[in-house]
Amino acid sequence: MLTPRIRRNGNHTHATDRRSVTPDRVAPSHPRLVLRPATRGELRATARAHVDFLPTGLFPSLGARFVRRWHRSFLDSPYGVCYVVVDADAPGDGLVGFLLGTTHQSAHTATLLGDRRAIASFAITGVTAMARRPRVAVRLLRSRVGPWARRLLTRRPAGRMPDRSTPAPQVAVITALAVHPAWRGGGIGERLVHRFVAYARNAGATMAELVTPTGPAGAVGFYERLGWEAGSHRHTRDGDGLRTYHHRLRDRPHP
Repeated sequence: MLTPRIRRNGNHTHATDRRSVTPDRVAPSHPRLVLRPATRGELRATARAHVDFLPTGLFPSLGARFVRRWHRSFLDSPYGVCYVVVDADAPGDGLVGFLLGTTHQSAHTATLLGDRRAIASFAITGVTAMARRPRVAVRLLRSRVGPWARRLLTRRPAGRMPDRSTPAPQVAVITALAVHPAWRGGGIGERLVHRFVAYARNAGATMAELVTPTGPAGAVGFYERLGWEAGSHRHTRDGDGLRTYHHRLRDRPHP
């Protein structure tokens, strides 16, 4: 059930119902585990878990501090989602697993790119991370900065404007999902996915998507058991295989 949540931002407090759910017990077999929206105070733990358990990709290679700033962007976005499962009786943060995603990926991206302060913060954090990791910086320059620059400098020939008479579908995206190895196999990841799907559907999304590695670090079998449909396969510039998965949330309305 969706319930209003009080969100504090600096010295300002306001109510919002996005990402908000009543905290609940994960399962009767795990009475200590609670699934609920994440707080800013838990981003240090989610970032460390991301780096430790989901090391594939550029962002984890930049370290936990950069990943924490990235996770924060989801809490700041009206389209961002971040759920955690915590052990209520454990010392410390008690983090068992987390899910990061969006209810409207294109709107989330546009909101982030329109936030100059956030972009400046990302840039500063990223430059600092690369200064501490020169090998990562070299790999970034070779594999990504060059292609990005060429795309920006290459003029595209004039063509027909895209047809915008039909609005694009609202696509929700699971960006990251991780469960501590000691707790895997107990249905925690499944509960996180089901909670995200229910919330994204309620937020108006018609389709959910995700990308997972096809190697040992991926979760191809997990998502297929949950009924997600396999899509395209590709390789990153670092040579990692990735598979896209889709899950229809509702039929698109007829014009």
